Amino acid sequence: MKSVRLSKMALWLALVSVLSVISIPIGSVPVTLQVFAFFLMSAFLSPWESLEVSLAYLVVGSIGVPVFAGIQGGMGVLLGPSGGYLFGFPIATFIASFAWKKKIFFKILLLSVALLSIYLPGMFVLSSYVKGLYNAFKVGVLPFIWIDVIKVVVVYFVVLRLRRYEAVSQNSISS
Repeated sequence: MKSVRLSKMALWLALVSVLSVISIPIGSVPVTLQVFAFFLMSAFLSPWESLEVSLAYLVVGSIGVPVFAGIQGGMGVLLGPSGGYLFGFPIATFIASFAWKKKIFFKILLLSVALLSIYLPGMFVLSSYVKGLYNAFKVGVLPFIWIDVIKVVVVYFVVLRLRRYEAVSQNSISS
């Protein structure tokens, strides 16, 4: 069973890596599918597995494999303007993994907290590049809130669909 768990986590790491390199540069922080990928992953992995995959993603990227936005890798990206957002992903996926098992009110609350756990470290790191927290909020958070909320809503419906498909598949196999 350990090999199944590791294989599942490796597949999610690959999916997150592929979706993360898709980016649209708009200023200091690009629009990517990272939030979509990490939140989707968190729906299907345990909190600890999500944390491990997120940390593995950072390690893989830090050694130079181009898995970060804009097909980049290396410590320079982690220490650059968008590095704080990257460091927020492990915390966010850990929290989001709990969210998917809750009723709708707590799901929305926890997914919002997960998004905040990406924005806050991102904003603090970015603030040293754009002269202050207010400027960092204006360029690194405000333009992305609605985009990320849409991504999470899309993830929600994708998860519903996949879980429905999974349930049908389970019933077909047991029949």
